[in-house]
Amino acid sequence: MKLMSLNCPNCNAPVKQVAEGKFYCATCDSTFLADYDSDDVEYQKVRTTAEIHKQQMNLAQSGMAVQNRRAKDSFKIKLIVIAAVFLFFLITAVPTVIFSMQMAQRQREASEQQQREQEARREIEEKQREEQRRQEQEAKAAAEEAERQAKLASYRLTPEEIIGDPFFVENANQTILGQLWDNTNLFYTNWVWNEAPEYMTSYFLTAKDENERDQNILLSIYKIHWDKEFDDRTEHYVMYDGACLYNISRNEDGTINSNYAPHEMSYNSEIVANQFLSGYSDYDQLIRQEIYGNTEYDYIELTMPGAQPDPDTFEKRVYEK
Repeated sequence: MKLMSLNCPNCNAPVKQVAEGKFYCATCDSTFLADYDSDDVEYQKVRTTAEIHKQQMNLAQSGMAVQNRRAKDSFKIKLIVIAAVFLFFLITAVPTVIFSMQMAQRQREASEQQQREQEARREIEEKQREEQRRQEQEAKAAAEEAERQAKLASYRLTPEEIIGDPFFVENANQTILGQLWDNTNLFYTNWVWNEAPEYMTSYFLTAKDENERDQNILLSIYKIHWDKEFDDRTEHYVMYDGACLYNISRNEDGTINSNYAPHEMSYNSEIVANQFLSGYSDYDQLIRQEIYGNTEYDYIELTMPGAQPDPDTFEKRVYEK
């Protein structure tokens, strides 16, 4: 390889390479071209190879630089992405969290409202149940009152209903007559009730006070003939007396109910021939005292069928006692 001077051949000033094989002298403004021989070609190859290697190295370094730049850019991008994500979180997530908190608060409020509504419904239902219980109690009371009125009505009988029950009529007559005999029995053997009592009339007394309705009374009045026997004569006396049955009412089947426990009328005694006799010597006085005087009762007069006893049957019964 032949080395050539890089000074200007004209002014010997340094020249500058401006292109491949081309040089320029700034001092004298001259331009030169390089004259290459075979050695120069080889040198140029070597140089070219070196330059290529250098370029490859530069390229490699440039690639590494690019990779570094790309890595840095990627890192920056990641940072940007992270920042964007964080910013997005701030923009979206925080409002979402706030919205979620608001929704949770609304749900709590809705739940509390629902609880209040449930409590209100329970109170309403309890009031409705209480009202239903009240209505049921009122209905029960009304039913009891109706039953009571019906029961009370069962004690308000008509004469037709009373005499329409033959079983009751028969037993009432016999019971009253038995009690009548017990009430008017004599203390002395020379007093004789030697005639069958004469049936006068009957009264049905209904208690005005419903609380006393079990005291409804069927009262039958009889005229009784008394004889006081002496050795030489017989004195005849007349008394009015009667007996009664309490708790007269109507059974469900329409029959008449009674306890068949007879009671004497208000106690009244008359002194006749130095003897006490149970009964009234004045019929009107009996009616005034036993019927009109019972102001707590309403009364209806009626005639009991079969109330007049058969004289033979009654006399036989009397002497049996």
